Amino acid sequence: MGLKTVELVKSILLTFLVLLSLVLTFSIWSYTPNLQIIEEKPVNQIKLGTDKVLSDVVKPYRVIFSDDEGLRGTIGSEEIDELLSTLANWKSSEVGFIQGDLSSQMINNMINDNQQVTLFYDAEVPLSIFNTLHFLIQNEVPNASFNRLIIDWSNLSAENRITVNFVSTNNGTIYNTDFTINSNHFINTIIQPSKSFGKYEEIERTNELSLYVPKDPIELLNLTYFIGEIHPDRFKDILFIEPSIVARNIESASSERYIDGMAVMTVDTNTRIINYVYPASESINEISSTKLLKDSYEFVNDHGGFTGDYRFKVMNKLQHVVEYQLYLQGLPVFSSMTTTKISTTWGDNQIFRYRRPYYYLDANISSEKNIVQLPSGDELIESIKRSKNINLESLDEIYLGYYFSQRNENESVYNLEPSWFGIINGNWVRLTPEMLGGDEYGLE
Repeated sequence: MGLKTVELVKSILLTFLVLLSLVLTFSIWSYTPNLQIIEEKPVNQIKLGTDKVLSDVVKPYRVIFSDDEGLRGTIGSEEIDELLSTLANWKSSEVGFIQGDLSSQMINNMINDNQQVTLFYDAEVPLSIFNTLHFLIQNEVPNASFNRLIIDWSNLSAENRITVNFVSTNNGTIYNTDFTINSNHFINTIIQPSKSFGKYEEIERTNELSLYVPKDPIELLNLTYFIGEIHPDRFKDILFIEPSIVARNIESASSERYIDGMAVMTVDTNTRIINYVYPASESINEISSTKLLKDSYEFVNDHGGFTGDYRFKVMNKLQHVVEYQLYLQGLPVFSSMTTTKISTTWGDNQIFRYRRPYYYLDANISSEKNIVQLPSGDELIESIKRSKNINLESLDEIYLGYYFSQRNENESVYNLEPSWFGIINGNWVRLTPEMLGGDEYGLE
């Protein structure tokens, strides 16, 4: 084969390879794979109940008015909600520190001064949380908290100005801010409606915060409710990272345990209480009160866990604990046979412990209502003073509330009986005539 022939063959082969490369490149560029469309399945967020706004959970349990006519107050939810809705229109520039060594007597004097309105909270409310709920304070609020909000309206008529004092009875601190408002609007929306509230009496105690009780005898309805239950499996699906690998063990007739090797949830079917613990998240790191309350509330609310009128009741910042108390018709509910609280312990950016009831108040049996007469606050205090079982000075607070008990064993019907309750070192005690030492209130 001659040299020219060899060169011709090379040229033809090179041309073929170039054309083949172009064809392959075009094929790759123009290739459209026949892909099957994969539809994303929506994540089913499990909800036990309806969402609650934070202002429904962080609420005062009592409001007391003090003026020339004496003390009057209310524990009614509707009346308190009306008052709180009025605060939402108030605007201020800043909150200032006033004093850090308030005595109990100084706080008592503030509450009882003329032209004051006091909102009582069970637990310390962070100022930053309260500002997001009600006021509009333009500058940054201090890292402080309060459990008594005292509105001073003594300068209203002269200056169209009121002063709001944020008082902590635990820390002895007071912060305040001023608001310029319409005096007629304040009188018509806050002061005038309070004229129909019941009269209250201050119960003074030596070197202690005063107690406040209604003067008139109390009439409340004894209620009967069917209860419903949320199956513990639903909590398993909410709380465990991979519910499908969780093992359920029946340990006794009234005890069950759910476990996945990392977390454990125990179920007491007698008391209808679940207790979930995730040990790996336990933390001793400091958490601000604002973050602690916010994280706790969001955790419970994200799965609709406020399955009744649960209200912010306790905060233990050191132990990362936040508790919510069940209320019904404006009154706290207490029980010796189960819990009426939701308790959260926050860990390392997630829940560490979650303890709560898995029952809920379902339907009121209206045909079984009857009126219960309770003694006035004055009569109750006199009985306490004579009692050998309880010391008036040891009481942190006195509440009207409901005592929750099962009517008959193996039935889902429960009674809610109106009663007086005392709080001592965070624990409740039912102030019955038997407990106070007499067959009836006021009798030995």
